[in-house]
Amino acid sequence: MQAFGRRRALLALGALPFAAAAQQSYEPPPTTDGGPFVPTPWVILDEMLRLADIRPDDTVYDLGSGDGRLVIAAAERHGARGVGIERHPDLVVYSRALAERRGVADRVKFVEGDVLEADVRGATVVMMYLLPRLVVQLVPKLRAELPVGARIVSHDYSLEPWKPDKTLVFEVEEKVAINGKAETKLFYYVVPARVGGRWALEIGAPVGDGGAIPLAIEQTPDRLEGTALLDGRSTEVRVLQVRADAIRFALLHRGRLLEFRGRAARNAMTGEVQAHGVRGRWSARAMPE
Repeated sequence: MQAFGRRRALLALGALPFAAAAQQSYEPPPTTDGGPFVPTPWVILDEMLRLADIRPDDTVYDLGSGDGRLVIAAAERHGARGVGIERHPDLVVYSRALAERRGVADRVKFVEGDVLEADVRGATVVMMYLLPRLVVQLVPKLRAELPVGARIVSHDYSLEPWKPDKTLVFEVEEKVAINGKAETKLFYYVVPARVGGRWALEIGAPVGDGGAIPLAIEQTPDRLEGTALLDGRSTEVRVLQVRADAIRFALLHRGRLLEFRGRAARNAMTGEVQAHGVRGRWSARAMPE
């Protein structure tokens, strides 16, 4: 976890001439039927874009896009494409007009709709600043629909029970007027490859003999565990980790620690295994349930 103190946040505000200029050009958005709209402060928006490491080939979705500032900034600063999902029609109209004025209407679009029903399969980055109940409801959808390696940044509320890959904590004085405290948190996630299920693991020479080893992995947002059947005995899979399509794990077999690193695809995994300095190749194929 990284911590950013009050001085860090205030310095960031002073170091953002783009944000200051953009802020001056934004007119107050319309009041929605759900009450006054409260935009994400610019310093937080800047940290969200930085944390997600936006690139020109990204498509950034903002769930609950409000006045559209986040996807417009992603397009202006990083050349990315963007989609804003917003349930208030007045804010959608405002965002579209703002995109035209900022010269990025060809790179972003704004859709009136429910974030829980939005199609996010085209996203490589998802941003959100939503109520906790909505964030939690989105977890199964995001893990099922987003491509492996997609990045997610959630402002203030974590995607329980999914454990974040990184958490930033810093202070922004503007947040005091919003929720009574300056502390702000950003939760960062990378969508992992789907490795849950039964696999036939093969370890090539000189580390193994190439025979198929039954491997079972249980994968949920808050759990990643596995067992392998070695010499007729169930053996725990150790240090099992999946980040995007990269997988690593270890097995203790006949007094040797076998360390695996590789890549996971839809129905196959492959990579390098080593034991006591001896290296070989390994692969695994998905077995029918």
